[in-house]
Amino acid sequence: MLRGRFGDTSGRPYIEGHIFLPRLNRRGNVSFLFDTGADTSLLMPVDGLRVGIDYADLGNTEVTLGVGGLSETFIEPAYLAFLGEGVLYGYQIELRICQPTETLREVPSLLGRDIIDNWRVIYDKTKMELSADIVLADTTVDQIGR
Repeated sequence: MLRGRFGDTSGRPYIEGHIFLPRLNRRGNVSFLFDTGADTSLLMPVDGLRVGIDYADLGNTEVTLGVGGLSETFIEPAYLAFLGEGVLYGYQIELRICQPTETLREVPSLLGRDIIDNWRVIYDKTKMELSADIVLADTTVDQIGR
């Protein structure tokens, strides 16, 4: 079972994950904002800088549209992993990495539907519970809980 949480002051739903960027040889733990409105997962500058990304090494760019308007992002092959009760769930994705700007300085990284669509989600803020069954080939294999 994986466990999500709600932020102490913000009340936002988060889930802890680990990223590995093989081309850049960078890795680190990330508190992802659980965002069903995001098409793809997005590494924001607060986490990119913390894990030591050299933005000069990034090149595959794309302009994305979000609540804050248009942003330049870099597309980088990545692995995201989530650990629960001794089971590691891993996903190979094309991670979007946001260019550092003053506007995005404190915005959390987003876990998008490229990962969430693999899960059956229950969101119950009244009980402070974020839960989901992880589904593989129509078979439930584990659950995320609060």
